[in-house]
Amino acid sequence: MTADLEQEQKRIAECATAALSRSWQASVFLADVTALSDENRRNLILRATALRDGTRPRSVIIKATRTAGFDAMAVNAFAESGLVKEWTAAVFLADRAPNGAHCPDFLAGDAARGLVVFEDLGADLGSLVGPLLDGPAGRARQALIAYATSLGRLHADTLGCTADHAAALQRFFPASAAPSPGSGDKWRREAVDKVYNLLGGTIVDDEVAIVAERLARPGAWLGLAHDDACPDNVLMIDGRARLLDFEFARPGHILIDAAYWRMGFPTCWCAGRVPRDVQAAMDSAYRQALAAALPAAADDAAFMQEMAVLLFTWMYGRLAWLLEDALKEDKKWGISTYRSRLLWYLEAAADGAAASGSFNGLKDAALRWRADLGRRWPEVRPLALYPAFVS
Repeated sequence: MTADLEQEQKRIAECATAALSRSWQASVFLADVTALSDENRRNLILRATALRDGTRPRSVIIKATRTAGFDAMAVNAFAESGLVKEWTAAVFLADRAPNGAHCPDFLAGDAARGLVVFEDLGADLGSLVGPLLDGPAGRARQALIAYATSLGRLHADTLGCTADHAAALQRFFPASAAPSPGSGDKWRREAVDKVYNLLGGTIVDDEVAIVAERLARPGAWLGLAHDDACPDNVLMIDGRARLLDFEFARPGHILIDAAYWRMGFPTCWCAGRVPRDVQAAMDSAYRQALAAALPAAADDAAFMQEMAVLLFTWMYGRLAWLLEDALKEDKKWGISTYRSRLLWYLEAAADGAAASGSFNGLKDAALRWRADLGRRWPEVRPLALYPAFVS
């Protein structure tokens, strides 16, 4: 450990001690402070044991931003800071669904310093990555269904969350502008234009406009979207999935998360496909958990129509981000490559459009691009199944 990192950890531990003491209204001491992140991460993450008189020791996780110029009083604090997004989500969920066990409990924070303290769910717990990479297939299937169920419960508990989420944000970051429903940086018209400029074709303006409209105004499908539900952001606890790292969470179209497994977990190093029967089981578990609060989730036509919107959202967002580099050379990202991912995104979006019976223009463009890239990259196969499902 460098001297600078040691001093940084010491400062953060001192700030966390003060924040917990204020929150618990008692003198707190932090012992066994251990770094969980390296010097290159955007956040410093520590694990520590919190001690106070008359109570049992409690393990906590401390997360502090390393963003230069972080300003809790900035108008764009929410838009620019993952820590602000995560803090707001945790506070909002504690108010909206206190028994939902959707994320680690918020314990304390120091807004000016950009520091938050959460409960520690456990050092020895495994993430969803383990079952997907190590199997066996039955274990991976059960874990994925638990994961889909957890997302369905999260969305069911947070429908129509715009006002309550904004109130949670204002409690700690009063100068920050509240987010508008949408898809963050995953859908912008310039991203669509970039893809067409790189791959050719004529933009189907009316269908692109429908996607943009559904994202901006999700209607009944608006809830708290995690937006980065990677396998390594999911802990498996006694057969149930618990979500971590809400650093992209915001009110928006909830199927941005439910499209995740169809798209091969597109924001994760641990990207892969699941077999169609497993995908169907995950869809069923998710929809069943959600339908108690949103009956439209049980309607096949309505669900697939909305799903197609989010599949194209992911497709254009990922192509705009990766395609320019992939056209020059293939690069390894985690357990897959750029080109294998891109081929799958095009297939998955086209399949979703076909299942919905809509967006024929966008579907045809995706299929043309898939065929064209397949000819350019004859040695590349679309994203592979997770190792757990490969016999």
